[in-house]
Amino acid sequence: MRRIVVGGAVAIGLGLASAVALGQPAGAPAGAQPPAASSSAAGRCGVCHPRERVQFERSTHAQEEVHCVSCHGGDDRSLEQRVAHGSGFRGRPRRADIPRLCASCHADESRMRSYNLPVDQYALYQTSGHGRRLAQGDTRVAVCSDCHGAHDILPPSDPSSRVFRINLPKTCLGCHADSSRMARGGKKPDDARTYLGSVHAHELLDRGNPRAPTCVSCHGVHGAAPPGAGDIDKVCGHCHTAERRYFAAGPHLEHMVKAGLPECVSCHGNHAIEASQPQRLAAVCADCHGAASAQAALGGRMWTEYQAAATQIEQATALIARADQIPIQTEDYRARIEEARTYLREALPAAHAVQEQTVAGLTARARGIGAEVASEIYGKLGHLQARKVGLVVFWFYLALTVVVLRRLQSRAARKH
Repeated sequence: MRRIVVGGAVAIGLGLASAVALGQPAGAPAGAQPPAASSSAAGRCGVCHPRERVQFERSTHAQEEVHCVSCHGGDDRSLEQRVAHGSGFRGRPRRADIPRLCASCHADESRMRSYNLPVDQYALYQTSGHGRRLAQGDTRVAVCSDCHGAHDILPPSDPSSRVFRINLPKTCLGCHADSSRMARGGKKPDDARTYLGSVHAHELLDRGNPRAPTCVSCHGVHGAAPPGAGDIDKVCGHCHTAERRYFAAGPHLEHMVKAGLPECVSCHGNHAIEASQPQRLAAVCADCHGAASAQAALGGRMWTEYQAAATQIEQATALIARADQIPIQTEDYRARIEEARTYLREALPAAHAVQEQTVAGLTARARGIGAEVASEIYGKLGHLQARKVGLVVFWFYLALTVVVLRRLQSRAARKH
C-alpha cells in the first residue's frame, strides 16, 4: 500500500492545487484571446498565476487530472476575473480548513480505491497533537500543506518530495527546530535538533540507510504524537526486536512501568541516541543503583566478560591475517570468527535481561571459538616452523656431504 508519509507533521495529501493562492490580478479584457500555452490541469488559471502553474504541473495531482478548481473552485476556462473567480470560488483556503478540504478526496473510499490509498488519514490527523490543537483553534500547528506542499505535491518516492524518507527530518525540523514556534507550544526545540547528532540520523543522512528511523518511525505519520511512557519499548521494539525480547524477560520492565518511567529512553535517551557502546555496561547501572551497588558490580562483570571475548576474537583475527601472508588456507577460520562475532553481537541485546549467566554463555561461546581458531593457527605456524628447521638441517647436511665427497674425490685424483 502506497502511503503518503510526513515527518512529525501531518498531511492528508490533496494539498492545494494550482492557481489563485496569492493576490488577485486585474481582470483580462472580455475579448482577449486565450493563450497558446495553457495546460489541461491548470486551465487558464496559469495565465495570471504562472509560478503556481509551474509548480502544479510537476505535481502528482496534475498527473491525476486534479485541476485548480478542484481545490479553489471558480471557472478555469475563462480569462475574465469576474467569471474565473465566480461561482463556488474559494481562493486561498483558511489554514483551519485545509485538512478537511484534503479529506474531501482522501477520505473518500470510492475516489481512493483506484490508487489503493488509505482513507483513514484525516481521522488519524484529528487524533494527533497537531489535529487536537487545530480543533482548539491553534492555526499555527502543521496542516497538510506544511508537510506535502501546496501546489508542488510530489509522491513520497520522489527524492524532491518533502516527504521523501531522507527529507523527512528537514520537513519536521522546519517547525520543531523553530524556537519561537515551539516556545508558544511549551516545547523545547533543542529536543528535536539533537536527532541530527544521533546514530539514527548518521545512518539515514550520512550513510543513506533507508531502514534508519526518521521522525515518523517513532511518532507516527498523520496521527503524530509523543509515545507514552509505557509504550516506549513497543516503539523501539519495532526495530530492536532482540533488545525488547531480552528487556521484557528481565526485572526492569515491570518496575519501570509501575514507576511511570519510560523504558528505553531512561538509559539511551530519546532523540540524541548514540551508537552502541559496550563499555557502558560498566557504568550505566551505577546511574540508578549507585557505584557501590551489587547491580553496578554485575554490570562491571558483564563488561569484563564481553571485553575478554572481544580481545580473543581480535587476536584470532590478527593470526588469520598473518596466516594469509604465508599463505595458509583461512576460509574456514574466517567463517568461524564470523560465528564468534555473531555470539558477541548477541551479548549486547542479552544484557537488557540483566542476567549474568545469559551474557556469560554468549561471550564464552565467542571466546571459545576465538581460542580454538588461534590454537589451530598456532599449531600450523609451529608445524611450518619445524618444517623450516628440518629443511635447513637437511640442506646443511646435504651441502656438507657434497663438500666431503668433493674433497675425497680431489684427494683420490691427486693420489692417482
